[in-house]
Amino acid sequence: MKIVKVKGGLGNQMFQYAFHRLLQEKYHCEDVRLDLKYYGQAGVDDIRLSRLGRMHTRFQAATDAELRKICLFKHEGNPLSRGYRIKVGLDAKLNKKYFFENNRAYRDVPGLLHYQYFDGYWQSWRYLEPIAGQLKQEFTCDTLSERTLEYRKRFSGMNSVFVGVRRGDYFDNEKLANHYGRTDVEYYKKAVAYMKEKLDNPVFVFFSNDMPWVKEYLNGEVLGLEADSIIYREEQDITDDFEELFVMRSCRNAIVTNSTFNFWGAWLMENPDKIVVTPKNWFKDGKPIDIIPDDWVRI
Repeated sequence: MKIVKVKGGLGNQMFQYAFHRLLQEKYHCEDVRLDLKYYGQAGVDDIRLSRLGRMHTRFQAATDAELRKICLFKHEGNPLSRGYRIKVGLDAKLNKKYFFENNRAYRDVPGLLHYQYFDGYWQSWRYLEPIAGQLKQEFTCDTLSERTLEYRKRFSGMNSVFVGVRRGDYFDNEKLANHYGRTDVEYYKKAVAYMKEKLDNPVFVFFSNDMPWVKEYLNGEVLGLEADSIIYREEQDITDDFEELFVMRSCRNAIVTNSTFNFWGAWLMENPDKIVVTPKNWFKDGKPIDIIPDDWVRI
């Protein structure tokens, strides 16, 4: 048996699910389970609860008994607490069955197959490509709201470019900002100019957790755009952030920020001729990660 830990928000969950499917489909590992124990614990916001089950995903959750056979410690309590991190750290150090991913670099999977527990984020496009067709079928949903379906039809019928603008945690927390960096106005100006050069009559659809900031600093005057070529996703347009992923992927092109949620919106787009613009460096501090596909445009 092999168990893949699921942790973090929806974008992270999808990478971890994809790695579990890679083990099953490409490497023919039998009896691969997902450890969902991260969720439902103190310190985990409701918004981060595992939502993989809302899609056409195929998985079995590991039981307590199965986890006890592999892990030395119960990973219980607030995942942000020192006690929780100590238990994970001890498992990673003392348990020969336990693999802990200490950075986001791509790893040769055959060299990991002797492990039974996989604790990481697995954020590389290289893990996805061997099973891309399956993932694009499984990361679908039949229960989207009428509002979301209407916007999907609208955006898929125009030369749309989704523009992801993430603020909040990246900007308010200095530690996170030093790691991830802050995608600034100049990046968006260059990315929009690139899209205008490559596309006929593009319409830019903005997705953000801080729309007032976007409307003030990324408006038509700043970006050199006419008013009818900008659409802001306002609160009344949105069903929930889960469904926003499906609105994103209905667009034909993308300008992303360094967000796994943005990544999936762009990677799942169905346009075979899509153009995806991404920040040149995903991490400001230069820590290794192999998330950006070779055919995406780095600016």
